[in-house]
Amino acid sequence: MNNEVLNIFEKITKIPHCSGNTQELRDFIVSWCKNFGYEVKVDKAGNILATCDNPKLCLQAHYDMVCVGSAPNIEIIKKDDWLMAKNSSLGADNGIGIAIMLYFASLKKPLEFLFTNDEEIGLIGAFNLELKIKSKYLLNLDSEDENIYIGSAGGVDAKIIYPKSTKIVYGIKGELKIDKLPGGHSGIDIDKNIPNAIVELLKRVNKTSYLKGGEKRNSIPVSAISYEVFDGEEEIEVYDEKYIHFLKELPHGVLEFDFKYKVVSKSINFALLDGFEVVLSARANSNEKLKELKEYILAKAQGANVIFEGEYPAWTPEENEFTKKLQQITKKELKVIHAGLECGILKNKLNVKVASIGPIIENPHSIKERVNIKSIERIVNWLERLVKEM
Repeated sequence: MNNEVLNIFEKITKIPHCSGNTQELRDFIVSWCKNFGYEVKVDKAGNILATCDNPKLCLQAHYDMVCVGSAPNIEIIKKDDWLMAKNSSLGADNGIGIAIMLYFASLKKPLEFLFTNDEEIGLIGAFNLELKIKSKYLLNLDSEDENIYIGSAGGVDAKIIYPKSTKIVYGIKGELKIDKLPGGHSGIDIDKNIPNAIVELLKRVNKTSYLKGGEKRNSIPVSAISYEVFDGEEEIEVYDEKYIHFLKELPHGVLEFDFKYKVVSKSINFALLDGFEVVLSARANSNEKLKELKEYILAKAQGANVIFEGEYPAWTPEENEFTKKLQQITKKELKVIHAGLECGILKNKLNVKVASIGPIIENPHSIKERVNIKSIERIVNWLERLVKEM
């Protein structure tokens, strides 16, 4: 591999590809694959398929990224065995997967490559996929700790609109702000005791005329602000006690744990707050548990209007000859991830056997995101052996 994958990844970071704005990187990928002799197709959702005659395996990754901090202006920093970015998300999720795929395309291996669009804002590319692969096996490159994933969480966002509920008080406005918390992925990091800026702010709110917090539906909030009212004589409209109590009672964090696969199985992230509108991001490792979460949210949000958006299915764990081959090569565990992978959707759409693997990535969806260089090398070596043996 030498530094080829890293060189490709650096090129990718120079091309803006925040979710919803991926055209420039799409053009780069299409041009790259055509230059190495692959037949390339693009569907209406922006998914890209590069294929050849008689492929043995399809590699798959999404090419959009969560942009936080100064992204998409990404300045890579190398420290010891890690790559990170200066004051922004790095986009290793899933730019490293894309770089690995483009590297294998440059080797002209008997593979096909499926690049999906806008995964980070609701698995949009996967849901709207119109392309058909030839392979019987699909390997997703979007997991983040070198283990072999055979299942993933389903999820749904609950938009909660509370009826306006205010009263008049006398005082003077002041700003109460929580900022620069670590942030993190709302699924993978939900059990790591990362403080949620909205939850922490609500612990401190007394009389407030406006509340706002959170950055993305799929990340743990970094900042939140309240316009508090202190002693004074100005007439000010504030939220009443009933609404503040309602907000404080909304769930956040781990709700259930799966001891077989040693992973969170049900969780809710208090993702966004803007006035009388709230977004909770719920995840569960089965469709049955996801239904339970929706019922739980409805019960907790009585008195408000609840709209469920962006629902995607869980990927039920499955062990087969493909996962066994991966385990034989890597010597890694078979695991389930508490995050939304595209595998459940793609498995049903393409009728293939699916697994997921990827290098060690820490703190995705945050300015602390980083990827381990030696881990990238191990993933590439395992894939080279997998391709050879298949």
